[in-house]
Amino acid sequence: MKIKKRTLTNIIKWTIRLTGVGVVSGLLYCYFATSFFTIISYQISGIDEVSRRTLDRRLHELDTKKIYKFFPLNKIFTYSGNMITNTVRDVVPEMATVIMRPVGLHSVKIEVTLLKPVFRMSDTEGITSDGIIFSTKYDIRAFPRINIASSTIKTFKSSGIIFTELSLPFGENTQDFFTQVSSLVGKMSDVIFPVESIVVESTGDVSCFDKEGKSKIIFLKDADYKKVWSTLVSAIDTDPLKTKLATNKEGLEYLDVRYGNKVFYRFKGMTFQNGSVTGILGNHATSTQSISTTTQSTH
Repeated sequence: MKIKKRTLTNIIKWTIRLTGVGVVSGLLYCYFATSFFTIISYQISGIDEVSRRTLDRRLHELDTKKIYKFFPLNKIFTYSGNMITNTVRDVVPEMATVIMRPVGLHSVKIEVTLLKPVFRMSDTEGITSDGIIFSTKYDIRAFPRINIASSTIKTFKSSGIIFTELSLPFGENTQDFFTQVSSLVGKMSDVIFPVESIVVESTGDVSCFDKEGKSKIIFLKDADYKKVWSTLVSAIDTDPLKTKLATNKEGLEYLDVRYGNKVFYRFKGMTFQNGSVTGILGNHATSTQSISTTTQSTH
């Protein structure tokens, strides 16, 4: 029996349609009703082992949830990047970025980078060089605590993550300021005394204190920090300050580098006196400057 051309065309069309429906149905069955596309593991990197185990457990708790009440979150093509990001942030508040991508049909690779503190706001809050404040479970007490008068806090969103940022009151670039202060304070800690805390006054004075708060180094926030350090190094390597620091460092009250190439200093119990070396003056800084110059010129 000869089949009409129109009938043959219809048969072919329906065959294609039924085949397509069958393929789609098969794929949907495999996707939703089998474990063929199920996420079995998360390859997590960038965090410590304790946090990794906690995060892995929390991510697997998403297995039973669905997006839009239909698409399962434990499938390789319908996992929720936002939910994973939020879960990572809950477990790792120090998170700076998170990158995720499927690896095969049963695994998702998650790469976490952490915020790095240069100072701390408290024992549990660090602050990065660009002013990002973050909570942390890690011990950050080795970093100096910083307090900036009249600073403000604001929030912003980046790559789906909400961050808290410290805004400086004096209009300077936050990263430049923190980076330079961190570098200078690090040198002070290595050579003079470990800096425990930093106070930036609204007047522009920056005071760096030791652990007991008895000794401090003072400079101006808008100073040339390289010059501040070279002036300090020259002063502490020259007598009488060199000897005083060597024999009575615990008695140091302050080193003041706010006045050009001069370093003014005071030690506990120190009587009124003038320095015997150019640029190093004792006791009350501004009131003794001209007296010191005269005294040194007579020697």
